[in-house]
Amino acid sequence: MTSTALAVALSAGGLPAHAQQAQNTQAQAGEKQDRVQPTGNRQATTLLDLITISATMGLQAVIDALSGTSVADTVEIERLQPVTAADLFRNIPGVSASLNGDDPATAINIRGLQQYGRVAVTLDGARQDYWRVGHGSGSFYIEPELLKQVTVIRGPVSNAYGTGAIGGVVAFETKGASDFLRDGETWALSEKGRYESNGSGYLSSTTGAYRFNENVDIIGNIVWRDSSEYKDGNGTPVRFTGEEAVSGYSKMTFRPTEGHEVKLSAVAQNYDDIVSAASGSNNINVTRYNADTNVRNYTANYTYRPDDNDLWDFSATAYHAATRAEQRQIVGSAVGSMRYYDVTTSGMNVRNASRFEGWGMSHTLTYGGDYSLLNGDSVDANFGKGDQRAYGAFMQWEGKYGAWLDLIGALRYDGYQLDGMSKPAPGNPSHPVSLEGERWSPRFTVGVTPLEGIQLYGTYAEGYRTPHMQDVFRQNGAHGAGYEPNLTLKPEVAKTWEASVNLKYDSVFTGDDIIRAKVNVFHTKVDDYIDTVAAGGVTTSQNVGTAQLKGIELEGVYDYGVGFVNLAASFTDAKMHDGPTAGATLSNTPLDNVSLTLGFRALEDRLVYGVQYQSLGEVTRVLSTGPKFYPRTDLVNVFANWDVNDNLKLDFGIDNIFDKAYTDPQTGWGTNPLSEQGKGRTFKIALTGRIGG
Repeated sequence: MTSTALAVALSAGGLPAHAQQAQNTQAQAGEKQDRVQPTGNRQATTLLDLITISATMGLQAVIDALSGTSVADTVEIERLQPVTAADLFRNIPGVSASLNGDDPATAINIRGLQQYGRVAVTLDGARQDYWRVGHGSGSFYIEPELLKQVTVIRGPVSNAYGTGAIGGVVAFETKGASDFLRDGETWALSEKGRYESNGSGYLSSTTGAYRFNENVDIIGNIVWRDSSEYKDGNGTPVRFTGEEAVSGYSKMTFRPTEGHEVKLSAVAQNYDDIVSAASGSNNINVTRYNADTNVRNYTANYTYRPDDNDLWDFSATAYHAATRAEQRQIVGSAVGSMRYYDVTTSGMNVRNASRFEGWGMSHTLTYGGDYSLLNGDSVDANFGKGDQRAYGAFMQWEGKYGAWLDLIGALRYDGYQLDGMSKPAPGNPSHPVSLEGERWSPRFTVGVTPLEGIQLYGTYAEGYRTPHMQDVFRQNGAHGAGYEPNLTLKPEVAKTWEASVNLKYDSVFTGDDIIRAKVNVFHTKVDDYIDTVAAGGVTTSQNVGTAQLKGIELEGVYDYGVGFVNLAASFTDAKMHDGPTAGATLSNTPLDNVSLTLGFRALEDRLVYGVQYQSLGEVTRVLSTGPKFYPRTDLVNVFANWDVNDNLKLDFGIDNIFDKAYTDPQTGWGTNPLSEQGKGRTFKIALTGRIGG
């Protein structure tokens, strides 16, 4: 069965977003719309058919994107019932998202690249640049309950989204009123309550929306969660893992005249928890802090998309993101002392797409620019105190010849300026320091569709990553004066080759089944790779040589109506190609990962249930205490989502059903913990009620 897709995913950060525009864009490009008509929850199994943002900054079905693009939509998020942002990436290949010790923040790794802007993380278009150096530190905070969807674009093909994203982009997006209100509704209100057995976790999520008229609407949400320490698979409590969090957001949309739209949004998050100097340590005297973290995110987006003028598809976004973490010592040698990390990013971006026909081809010319100002401050400059300015501009051409040839050519300019202070030394007091640089980065893609249902493409892309403020200006730290700034760091340059195939078939074995699959093979070299080096009692960031990352990613779905099979797998090898540590595995290399979901539908598709298998490959990490081997971990989860009626929904799940004891090797947990880090068997149940009119 084929039809126009019902599922149209909104874009992040004010990119082209609404369904009508998506249909117009595809029609102009001559693309065939052959989507499965989902019913009930069936939409969740055809994520590769969802229309979302792409590496070219336009709207495109995931299966048609000439890049490593993946998406998790609202239905997928509700199925997973995520407790943390890391849970959202279980079924996305090439991505490793880990909780870091007892810190509720999350770190994201794409294809082996992580930290300090190598992966651009955005929330409603605002960059999330916070990163706390330390044991078990994470990079950003996000409450999953606030989200509509998350889109991942892997590799430097995404560098049009801003400077530094040599690993890729992760774009989180909150819901708008139009996503929550049903046809004919003026208002609606929902309440969700959830309980999880391991750690006695409680959650309350309240959402309300109101449509004043067809041109003005508003939505708001508030989430409260509270949990105690959870237990690992051996039944041992994992110390300091309890937390309390309150989060919420509001988004208002105006459509003053036809073709014009303005969105204003605000997100607030507060986390209250305990962090320690050696997460999971069995030492009762280990230094601990009472942490209070506040996150604020404000965005304003304007779009202009007239239906009668293909030369305008304009978007402008301004944002301000701020994270302040205050930590007061409650156990240790300086009880009562306070340290803080205060990081803000303010920025804007503008872009426009012009479409026209000529020379027997369909053309799309996209062009724009962006600017961001990152300011960091912390006790003793642990974060790196100063300003980091990044700016850029790009131009991109897309051409389509008939139904068989797709061409993309793009060029991006990046520039940066870092302003900070040198570290004082005897006879050499601290003084202002400024670094700057610039570069042009190209991208070329050729896509060919030799037969209906098979699309082959190859890409060469380069990306440019500015040295992060912490790389350059970090001083001092928890262990005294061991950290030294490096005022001579050079930027990293990533060069990637990628070859891929997209498969799209309908009515393969039965009248209404489908097969969708994306397979990507990539090879990346990162020149002047930056890593921390410790020698002679001094730790500093240095350009240590060329890093080489290569691997294969697979994402696919077979849907046969009453059931479905989803498969995601990635195998990555990330090593130093040259330099003093040539041949050494990068410390943040993702584990080989295989995820398989078997799902079934019943009760006219109102009930979706199934089982999920996840395998995390074995790895040996070289730690400061020596090499440590982490065995392969096999996890099994079950889920059930039942729309009891139009206003009542029941979600149930069991994570780690066989109660496996394991530790994610990419976390910052201590090397001699009392317990394993992974959460043991966990029962989750949620009930959502809704009214509207």
